Amino acid sequence: MTEQQAATTHICARLVGPIMLIVGVIVSARGGDLALIIPAILQDSPLAFVTGVFTLIAGMTLFTFHHHWTSITAIIITLLAILTAIRGVILMFAPSMIAGIAHAALTGPGPAVIVGGAMALMIGAWLTFAGWFAKRAA
Repeated sequence: MTEQQAATTHICARLVGPIMLIVGVIVSARGGDLALIIPAILQDSPLAFVTGVFTLIAGMTLFTFHHHWTSITAIIITLLAILTAIRGVILMFAPSMIAGIAHAALTGPGPAVIVGGAMALMIGAWLTFAGWFAKRAA
């Protein structure tokens, strides 16, 4: 890992980590409310499209600045960038696909929303630690 790659990973972890941590906490705390919020957003075509545009911008921006696979933290950030960009495209092109996945997660057996929130929380905690508290490898 070059010094520039390590610095980029460190900065991206500082940015993405707390966001994922906060989202994970909110999703875990408001899991029941999401069953009302997500379908309402996805049924509003202009809102879904604009959300997709901003999601694509976020994913592509992160991927532009961070696209290497040199450590577990770097891999997580790069995968999040790719998945975010893909989610943005799907929101613009096929919001019904996202609506179907969301419906299955929100109404299916098991606590899928809680698991998703917990995963975001754990990834956010890891990235926050790596970005703000861990000694940066040079």
